[in-house]
Amino acid sequence: MSGTAPTILWLRRDLRLSDHPALSAALAEGGPVIPLFIRDAATDSLGAAPKWRLGEALGVLEEALKAQGSGLVLRSGAALDVLGAVIAETGARSVHWSRLYDPEAIARDTAVKSALRKTGITAESHGGHLLFEPWTVQTGQGGFYRVYTPLWRAVKDREVAAPAPAPGRLPAPEHWPQSEHLADWDLGRAVHRGAAIIGRHAAIGEEAAHRRLAHFTAEIVGGYDTSRDCVAEDGTSRLSAHLALGEIGPRTCWHAGLRAFHDGKPGAETFLKELVWREFAYHLLYHTPHLTSDNWRQAWAAFPWNEDATTPEAVAWTQG
Repeated sequence: MSGTAPTILWLRRDLRLSDHPALSAALAEGGPVIPLFIRDAATDSLGAAPKWRLGEALGVLEEALKAQGSGLVLRSGAALDVLGAVIAETGARSVHWSRLYDPEAIARDTAVKSALRKTGITAESHGGHLLFEPWTVQTGQGGFYRVYTPLWRAVKDREVAAPAPAPGRLPAPEHWPQSEHLADWDLGRAVHRGAAIIGRHAAIGEEAAHRRLAHFTAEIVGGYDTSRDCVAEDGTSRLSAHLALGEIGPRTCWHAGLRAFHDGKPGAETFLKELVWREFAYHLLYHTPHLTSDNWRQAWAAFPWNEDATTPEAVAWTQG
């Protein structure tokens, strides 16, 4: 494939190989694919535990890519600067990535897409983090949904595309661009000794996510409508961290839940509704981006707030 320019797959919260529209699009370009993760300001703004979890996920993904004959390039810096440098080093002519929906990511990605296209680079974003793109779900009046139940009714019978399987092998470039080392990033540094504790309980990576989904739909989902509220039981899907980092795709979860429902497991409908609750959160985030810093309703800003953390009520709440 030496005559075909490479394609950059800019990875963010899509750390998997299956059910990955951006990866499929990168492969369709016909040339080598260079998976790239950029440690930018958004990464560095994460709290201690999420940053540790991200580091673990990147390590597992790196090994999975090596098993596919590929690799993972790690770079630090502003996204556009890093992408420009890797393009210059590799001769890449296209960049593909999965969409994110918070206002900061949208602003960054819009600027990146515009700048790359001005230089003749193909720059495309793709779905995959959600079941339904937020702008495709509208009320009868053409607005967005402010209440969950009507949104559920609007999407519950919509067609959800079947998830694509992982490719058998990723075509690699003849020469890899230079990469930083994950160990040098030390993303778990702020967790300190806590990493040894949470590490015993965390399931990391795409394979672990699929194992958990299979166990959940086989053994748990039938009673999920009640078991999810019982903290002493193994009654939830435990897929939230996997979904947050894109170690498993929502379409994969949806179709697994749908199969379970058709197999006569009534709790599966509740699981499908919970997946749509996730959609609803992103729906509101996209349409009301001030959610990241302010109350959704301005009237809520007037609620009385206890600033004294030493009151019995505050102590009981924090220790609870």
